[in-house]
Amino acid sequence: VGRWSALAIGLVYGYSHNASLQKQEDAKKQQLEYERQEKLIEKARLAYAAKKNPTPAVTAVETVDIESPDFDFEKFIGQLEAQEKK
Repeated sequence: VGRWSALAIGLVYGYSHNASLQKQEDAKKQQLEYERQEKLIEKARLAYAAKKNPTPAVTAVETVDIESPDFDFEKFIGQLEAQEKK
């Protein structure tokens, strides 16, 4: 009688342990799928925002020649400030 009851208890334990492991695995898969969808949504949101509000092209700072009579210091400072804001 002891052997059969040990076998039955082992089968019940194995079944319940397997069920709990399967439940954990399903929860983990569901969480990973949710995170994947969140990343896709965020990527789509950024792409939509970039499409709706395109950023202006970055203008390169011209070569600076301080000795030139056409050198505009205020324009140069304005370009540096614009680059700093980005």
